[in-house]
Amino acid sequence: MGAGTGRISIASAFFRPKIVISIDIDPSALCILKKNINNLEINSLIHPLCTDISFIDFSQREFLKQSKVTTIMNPPFGVQKPKADRSFLDFAFQISEIIYSIHITNKKVHSFILSYASKFNWKIDYALPYNMILEKSFFFHTKTRKQIDVTIYRFIKNK
Repeated sequence: MGAGTGRISIASAFFRPKIVISIDIDPSALCILKKNINNLEINSLIHPLCTDISFIDFSQREFLKQSKVTTIMNPPFGVQKPKADRSFLDFAFQISEIIYSIHITNKKVHSFILSYASKFNWKIDYALPYNMILEKSFFFHTKTRKQIDVTIYRFIKNK
């Protein structure tokens, strides 16, 4: 879910899941994804949805109750819109068994992520620092490419 959805969805397909649901609000990003899944002949595996995650309710879906859902997401970092990542985390906490999520590397963000996860009875068992190349994809991006430090968090439910 979120920016980078296409690359994450295609990479996820190589782990042989039953299904990959790729959610993005950007139709052009999903158009690129559709071309790539056609080229890779994995159309039956990846199902793109063009919507805002706030309009999705998977809570009553039987297929989710019968499956172990792993969510892999790159939510907005909240630089342009503060707290933008919260709705993504909330959504993932509702439907997932395990969550991998990419966030900007920052002590304040790290503290927030720890406390927010705890509030929903989740914990972080891995935090992997990574230097990500961000391609210009939004009007507010000022550079064609920019390296940013991110942390990939793995969340698991507390038992």
